[in-house]
Amino acid sequence: MISVIDERRDTSMRLRYAAFIALLIVPVLSGVGGPAIAQDNLGTYEDRIAVEDVMARYVWAVDSFDADGYVAVFTPDAVIDSNGNISKGHDEIRKVVTGLIRRRDENKAKGVPLANLYHVISSPRITFPKAGEALHQSYWQTVRRDKDGRMIAAAMGRSEDHLVKRNGKWLIQFRKLTVFTD
Repeated sequence: MISVIDERRDTSMRLRYAAFIALLIVPVLSGVGGPAIAQDNLGTYEDRIAVEDVMARYVWAVDSFDADGYVAVFTPDAVIDSNGNISKGHDEIRKVVTGLIRRRDENKAKGVPLANLYHVISSPRITFPKAGEALHQSYWQTVRRDKDGRMIAAAMGRSEDHLVKRNGKWLIQFRKLTVFTD
């Protein structure tokens, strides 16, 4: 037979347990509290994958001298700030790759060893500050072959890319590259 004291203790424990569960569930359901807010700016799975794809296409296009593919990842009004060197719009942005092609061809004609750069991107962080906007931050490193054929680091830095979703497609609108100098 259950005593009145045991019954009260059991009821009290159930109420405490229910209150504890409510404290865990209510913030998540209402969109208030740490876990829900922290996930708000992580975007949908599809948007995150699309942003990762844009950034990968950017790197593959520049490393393979694909000027059309390079321009295709930017909005028509995009701006690149590469340590203060500004490129605005598709025509100027295209010159980033066509300039690399020209230098490669000039070096080849002179018999100078080619110094193709290969980008390595690390520690990417993608957030979505508001609907239709994404921020991609990462560290980057370019590697190339030296005179002896060894792969060496040519430069290192970090990048901050602001992307927008236009007509269902993610594109880079502003890219800031900072080269580490120390």
